[in-house]
Amino acid sequence: MKMDLVYNPTAGSFRPRRLDQLVEAFRAFGIDARPMATSPEGARLSGDADLVCVHGGDGTLRDTVQAMGGAVATVPLAIAPAGTINLVARELGYHRDPARLAAQIAAAWELGSKSWVYSPLHRLGEMPIVSCVSIGPDSHAVAAVSGTLKRRIGRYAYVVAMMRLMRRWPRDPLSIRGELADGTPFSCEAEAAIVSHGALYGGPFKLSARASLLSDSVELITINRSTRRSALALTGAAMLHLSVDRLGLAEIRTCRRIEFDRCVSPVQVDGDHMPGCAYAIGPSNLALAYCV
Repeated sequence: MKMDLVYNPTAGSFRPRRLDQLVEAFRAFGIDARPMATSPEGARLSGDADLVCVHGGDGTLRDTVQAMGGAVATVPLAIAPAGTINLVARELGYHRDPARLAAQIAAAWELGSKSWVYSPLHRLGEMPIVSCVSIGPDSHAVAAVSGTLKRRIGRYAYVVAMMRLMRRWPRDPLSIRGELADGTPFSCEAEAAIVSHGALYGGPFKLSARASLLSDSVELITINRSTRRSALALTGAAMLHLSVDRLGLAEIRTCRRIEFDRCVSPVQVDGDHMPGCAYAIGPSNLALAYCV
């Protein structure tokens, strides 16, 4: 089996020795793992791989899906976790240890495509969404994260950015409309919005009990008045595994399509700041196949 092993050489979590260990572990199971470095222009693929494995986080996964284009309909994916938070890899249960990961993927490959996990793909404009989107204080914090600090302290760099944001808290109302999963149109106003495709957000936290990579819809979590106090309350509820909607901290809608009233900025997509994004989220009519 031929595998493209996509990795980001400039990521703070990247270690050449770990990449070598992954290659050796895969080859022990007869998998021809070929390292493919990303560049500022995006991911690069061989075009003849039977399987594409992403050694990185959700952002590198998104870039890889973007580079694959329509090939995502026929070429399966796997993840060797190496990013800051790794929401998709965490939800799917990919191992971090190279030997265990190689054994896991080899076993899934032997079982065949009927055993794999299929995740309907949504897009923000033409950009794939593999886990989440946010607009509001959360996206402002992501935009302000120091790359140097992120390489030094990992996910805690986001905490630092959020604490700095407390001094000048952004409040920018949005008009949101769209289509619920059952086809019913909706509209609402909010000062912060999170669109979650996966079950997890910000780590091991769940904001909506219905969110899942397997779902053909996304969860829209809106906060009508986004203040410092409401943000702390929402964070505390998520950490304690409490229902944020039942506590009145947010409204949750299961949606097929979502549109914002304008092209907003900053926007966080899969953990990365994406300036100048489109303002409509909808299904791509494609599904990612995860070999797991």
